[in-house]
Amino acid sequence: MELTEIEDFLALARTGSFRRAADFRNITQPAFSRRIMAIEDRVGAPLFDRTVTPVDLTPAGQRFLVHAEQISKGIAKAIEDTRSASSALHNPIRIVISHTLAISFFPMWWKDCTRKNPQLSVRLTGQRIEQCVSDLREGLADFAMVHAAPNFLPFNDTTNLQTMKLGSDAIMPVIAKRLLGKDAGLLAYAPGSFLGRCVEGLIHDLPAHRRNLDTVFESPSSEVLRAMALAGFGMAFLPESLIEDDLKGEFLIPALPKRYRIDLDILIIRRAATIAPEAEKLWKYLRSA
Repeated sequence: MELTEIEDFLALARTGSFRRAADFRNITQPAFSRRIMAIEDRVGAPLFDRTVTPVDLTPAGQRFLVHAEQISKGIAKAIEDTRSASSALHNPIRIVISHTLAISFFPMWWKDCTRKNPQLSVRLTGQRIEQCVSDLREGLADFAMVHAAPNFLPFNDTTNLQTMKLGSDAIMPVIAKRLLGKDAGLLAYAPGSFLGRCVEGLIHDLPAHRRNLDTVFESPSSEVLRAMALAGFGMAFLPESLIEDDLKGEFLIPALPKRYRIDLDILIIRRAATIAPEAEKLWKYLRSA
């Protein structure tokens, strides 16, 4: 059995939803459903009860879950051991972070942390927001750092996780200044991404004559959408922290009134279980700051 099949099974077991699991695995729902059926064919037993909502595990699925989690954790440990062996850093704090925050927020935040704790070192890994918490749960990181809306987390299960707010941000609609007054298509997040789901709700609240935006480009990356917006390809909903300099220089300007923006929290997340001493030291520092 392929590791991708194990991860597909775990995604559905954890979300209880074919749609959410397919989004997380970055494939279409029909293709994901076919994958799950292929796994069940290979195992020789139905693993999911599809007659209930959310989808539940059958007794055979419960048994398979134990083995799947062991396999996934074993692979995660092998990856982490290999990374550690090749790292020049001694006992670094391992942080998995969304690409946007790695560029916009992390450098100055880490500078402040090391000003008070100069002995700390870090190994940073950029991931999609949805993958960050998954990597944290699998032991590939001490902390995850992600955007979250105040009442909308990018993950469903908060069991055995502790979170702390580090700062604030916002998603706002922007266009290149030269497009002011012109019709602009939408530079959209790829379906299933956390920021994409946030923007969907915002677009739904637009006036009727602005709601039917034509999508002209898609990407899961805020950085790519920013580049396309700067090049004048359309309107994008982007984190304010990412485009701060673009706004100051008026390379990008607000495309809609201020009420069409989403306030975001910047969270750091850890497992409730014991973590490495250096990581625990950072957590205590953040709690006292």
